[in-house]
Amino acid sequence: MLIEYWADYICPWCYLALDRVRYLVEHHGAEVRWRPFELHPEIPPEGGTAPRIRRTAETSAWLRDELAAAGLATAARTTWSNSRRALALSAWAEDRAEWLELHHGLYRAYWAEGRDLGDPGVLIAVAAAAGIERDEAAAALADGAGLDRVAAAREQALRLGIGATPGWHLETGAVFTGVHDLAVFDRVIARAASGHPEQDDTDDDGG
Repeated sequence: MLIEYWADYICPWCYLALDRVRYLVEHHGAEVRWRPFELHPEIPPEGGTAPRIRRTAETSAWLRDELAAAGLATAARTTWSNSRRALALSAWAEDRAEWLELHHGLYRAYWAEGRDLGDPGVLIAVAAAAGIERDEAAAALADGAGLDRVAAAREQALRLGIGATPGWHLETGAVFTGVHDLAVFDRVIARAASGHPEQDDTDDDGG
């Protein structure tokens, strides 16, 4: 089963979605394709103070525990990055062999290391660690390579009714958002496989 999912590197739920993608691939044999979605285009290029997110204590605890259980490290953040350059770099590299390591590296840089994904120097360093030549990554960033893919992916998501991250689209037509317990993903897959691709009722816990 082909599954597309829209995600942004500055969304903690999308960071946790790395674990759900792994599960979908390993336990359901799904082909999962990432699509960029700039969740907060209003953040200035130089970044900004992280807003106070209104979450219940229970939701915050669940997210924290799930990230820890998945082995996804986090560092305290007081600022947000503008993610447009990071998304464009990843979209540019999507067809390359180094993409998966770059993809994971961008999440690690932001959430585990507290680095600024709006800084071209940080992005070039992450790309180099993934095996991409620094000059190639620098040229891609300077040229705005990948920005057209970012814009097209966002338009596609909105047409499907996806306005939060992570957003999921199964080839059967089912659409839902958020990160959930693994049993919920099992149920969504089973429902889709049974020939009932209607939109699922799991639209919560998203970015």
